[in-house]
Amino acid sequence: MEIFSWNTLIAAVLGIFIGWLIIRNKNTDTSRIVLLNEEEFKNNMRKGQLIDIRKETHYKEGTIKGARNFKPKEMTSKYTKLRRDLPVYLFCNNGRKSKRIAKKLVRDNYKIVYVLKNGYKNLSE
Repeated sequence: MEIFSWNTLIAAVLGIFIGWLIIRNKNTDTSRIVLLNEEEFKNNMRKGQLIDIRKETHYKEGTIKGARNFKPKEMTSKYTKLRRDLPVYLFCNNGRKSKRIAKKLVRDNYKIVYVLKNGYKNLSE
């Protein structure tokens, strides 16, 4: 009988957690996330805060001039020195991590987040 109780409790907690994740993602205003191709990104990136979220080793090997490097977990920290009222131009290696971080920034009330669609590794110099 005790095993059944633990299994039921684990299933209930897991169900609540999954439900919370679904609701949280539905409440994300994705209209404030804009995917930009390479040309659009290059033409507009100076109009906001340019952020490179790749690993520090990749950042040191080369980045877009003027970009600041943050670890993804630093991006959603209250200690990040990003302004919420200015646009954020975000890029990573392939665009996937940037999209995920963009959703977090929008949930944290950042004005608008622009993401380099295919990431830095596909950027032509």
